[in-house]
Amino acid sequence: MPTKNTAKRGEKKSRRSDAYQQILLAIIFEDLPPGSGVDDKRLAEQFGLGLAVVRDALARLALEGLVERHARIGTRIPDLSLREMQEVFEARVVMEGAAAALAAERATPQELAKLRDAFAGIEASIGERDYRTVVLMDQDFHMQLAAMTKNGHMERSIRQLHSNALRFWYFGLTRLDPAIVLQDIKTHLAVADAIEQRDPKAAAAAMRAVIGVFPDNMRFFMAGSDALQQALHSDDLTPVGHVLAD
Repeated sequence: MPTKNTAKRGEKKSRRSDAYQQILLAIIFEDLPPGSGVDDKRLAEQFGLGLAVVRDALARLALEGLVERHARIGTRIPDLSLREMQEVFEARVVMEGAAAALAAERATPQELAKLRDAFAGIEASIGERDYRTVVLMDQDFHMQLAAMTKNGHMERSIRQLHSNALRFWYFGLTRLDPAIVLQDIKTHLAVADAIEQRDPKAAAAAMRAVIGVFPDNMRFFMAGSDALQQALHSDDLTPVGHVLAD
C-alpha cells in the first residue's frame, strides 16, 4: 500500500513532468520564439506553476539543448540553425531506424493498435490547419514507437532528438500545402505496416523514409522561402531565425 511519502513523491514528479511538457510545447510552437529570453518567474506565473518546478524543467531542457543558460546573461531559446537541423536529423535517421526494427520484433498487438490510433482524426486536423494538434499526434506516434523498443536508453535518446526535431518541423509545417502534410503522415503508417508484418528491415527502411536525410528533408519542410532555400544551398550556416528576420 502506498505511503503518504510515496504519494507526495509521485505528485511532485507529475508536477515536474507537466511543467516540462508545457514549456517544451511553448518552445516548439514558438510561443517562446527562437532567440528570445526566458524569465523563470514570468513562466511560473504564465503557466500557474511553482517556481521550483519551472526551474527544474528549464534545467532539463538545457541538458537537452532546448534552452541555453548563460552566466550573467540568463536563459534564452536557441536559434533554429541549419547545422542543428543537420545533426538532429542525421541522428534520427540512425536511431529511429534501429528503433523501428526493434519494434517489429518486440511490439505487442495492443501496442501496435495504439500506434495506429496516434493519427486518428489527422485529416480533419490538417484540413482545419490545426497544426498544433498534428504535432501532438506526431509526438505521440514517435514516443509510442520508442517505447515499443523496450530499451530505456534508446527511448530517452529518441525523446530528446524528437523534441529538438519538432521545433523545425512545426516551423515548416505551417508553411506547407496541407496535401503534402497528409502525404507525409501516410508515410508514418507504412512504418506501422512493416512492424505489424514483423519485418525489421522493412520497418527500418520505412522509418528512414519518414525522417529523410538532410538536406532533402529540410528543403521539403522549409519550401516556400527564397531566403531559406539560398541558405540551404550555401555554406553559410546562419541561424534560420536571422535569415527570416532579414
